[in-house]
Amino acid sequence: MKINRNEKFLLRLLLENPDMGNNEISERLKITPQAVGKIRKQLISKEIIKSSELTIDYEKFGVGLHALVLIKVHPAALKKNLNKLKSNVLKPVYAIRSYALPQTDVTHIIIYAFKNIREYDDYFKKMQEDFGELVEIKNSYVFSSRSIIKSSSKDLFIKLLSEMSK
Repeated sequence: MKINRNEKFLLRLLLENPDMGNNEISERLKITPQAVGKIRKQLISKEIIKSSELTIDYEKFGVGLHALVLIKVHPAALKKNLNKLKSNVLKPVYAIRSYALPQTDVTHIIIYAFKNIREYDDYFKKMQEDFGELVEIKNSYVFSSRSIIKSSSKDLFIKLLSEMSK
């Protein structure tokens, strides 16, 4: 991946402060706000920036429970019911992150968020009723939202940008 000096500086500034506007960035980089906008568009077109994701306090929205769930989707199910599985199991509203694995015993790891244990129970009961023949829950680890220690990859990308500059 090739990125130029201004793209690196812009990425670093956005990682450190995602809310920083083009005017403030232009002052720091000593370029025009229009140039900042052009660099942002270049990073988006190169698919380096995929979204401007907010970090929201789960508990303030009433989300008190997370679950890391190991799932096996049976191969035949993927062929027949892919769209239903995606919207109801792999990418439902409760899923925060979904990962596909190149294994046979566990095919997906999904991190879900729920208001409470009852919502968690209701969701997985319904999933088993609707998809029990297609999906097997291998394991589920439940923890409170207060247990989250880190949920950002910002530090990793700042380190990688620093290494690119050497």
